[in-house]
Amino acid sequence: MNVSKVIQGKHRLPLHKQSLVFRLFSYFTVGLLVILGLQNLAEVALVKTLLHVPQQVQQDILKMAAEVEPLAENGDPQRLAEWESKQKYYAFVLYSDNKEISTRIMHPHFKFKLKYARPLNSILDSRVNQPIFTIPLKNGNKLVVQLPHELHPAKNFSLYFGLIQVVIAILITLMFSLIIARYLQRPLDTLRQASRTLANGDFSVRVAHVMGDKVKEFNELATDFDNMANQIQLLTEKQRRLIRDVSHELRTPLARHSLSLHLIRKRTSSEHLHLVDRLEQESEEMNELVTEILEFSQFENAKANIKLIPVDVQTFCESTVDQCLQLKAHGQSIIKDIDRTLPMVQTDARLLVRSIKNLIGNAIKYAGSEANITIHTSIRTKSDKSYVVVSVSDDGDGIPEQHLKHIFDPFTRIEGARDKQSGGYGLGLAIVKEAMQVTGGQVEAGRSDDGGLKISLLLPAIETIKK
Repeated sequence: MNVSKVIQGKHRLPLHKQSLVFRLFSYFTVGLLVILGLQNLAEVALVKTLLHVPQQVQQDILKMAAEVEPLAENGDPQRLAEWESKQKYYAFVLYSDNKEISTRIMHPHFKFKLKYARPLNSILDSRVNQPIFTIPLKNGNKLVVQLPHELHPAKNFSLYFGLIQVVIAILITLMFSLIIARYLQRPLDTLRQASRTLANGDFSVRVAHVMGDKVKEFNELATDFDNMANQIQLLTEKQRRLIRDVSHELRTPLARHSLSLHLIRKRTSSEHLHLVDRLEQESEEMNELVTEILEFSQFENAKANIKLIPVDVQTFCESTVDQCLQLKAHGQSIIKDIDRTLPMVQTDARLLVRSIKNLIGNAIKYAGSEANITIHTSIRTKSDKSYVVVSVSDDGDGIPEQHLKHIFDPFTRIEGARDKQSGGYGLGLAIVKEAMQVTGGQVEAGRSDDGGLKISLLLPAIETIKK
């Protein structure tokens, strides 16, 4: 029983003045009452405006009165009867006591309705009927005319009221949409944008100060989001700090290990030196791994340390390729296809050089001993922004399509593409991705025209930044 009470309490709608339910109910109720009041006013105005005898009918009846005036004065019943029977409206000329002047016999129902006769300019009923109008003549006589129900203005009221209801429905929908947009759409957009920012690795995003405290539910949701982001940031910082500290601590035993190997080499016979060489190679690889881990972990504070300056991509590409020539295998070739008319980009020169080196080094390691490696530059427009593109491609075996989206993840090894002989620990491309993110660039991976791997750096052109 206690559990059921708790569950009921959780699902009970809050009626606090700052709750979303109370605010939506209040605004919607007030708006609905205002709209319904306007509807009533519109219907009253419509009735008063349209419930009159149509102007053309009034003119016809007045013309009939002018025609019958001489006949009524002469008092010829036979001629009056002929005239009445020829009119398009059911009409009679009567004495002041409602008795017929002509010989024409009046319908009993029409005679009964004479006591409800009204002036021609009076307001009609809101329902369709056949009202009778009285037009005074000389000598106290009068012309009475019955309006056909086809000419009654109320016959179109169903259409008019239907249009009013459509307008009211549109107004209610619009009002409700605006209320929802005000109290739901903007907070949801803020939370969605914050979620995207958080997913992109910016754990410093907070939304409680943006939401404010106008709506209780959204304020609580924003607070929970900030608490979640704070916990994620703390956990991530602890993880990175652990990796960084462990890597730093590994440097000391690795240094002692290298020194010990150097001493052992002097005391080892030549027949066992290959074992020492193997140990030194393993030690160098461990040192390289520690260096990459430290560099990758440094990107958490890279935004505060980067220096964005105008950079000539052509110069940096050529100098970096020249530095990498000594790393290539004997059968490999590095081809430069560099456009010298490209605009300058704004980036961090150190991170750009490191990224290009990593891409060329990655191609040298994995493209094959006889591979042709090409570095190509071009200009591309993407989402109305201009980018200078630096692409490194090869004609090796490449990477399967399903694995391309994972090659920028840390410590990712593609099955069959990396082994102990080729080296590498899956941090080179992860460093490239982080470098592009902190400098405002992008990185893409795909297959080259020769079937190998092609990785492109997209650097924002300075002309686009100025715009």
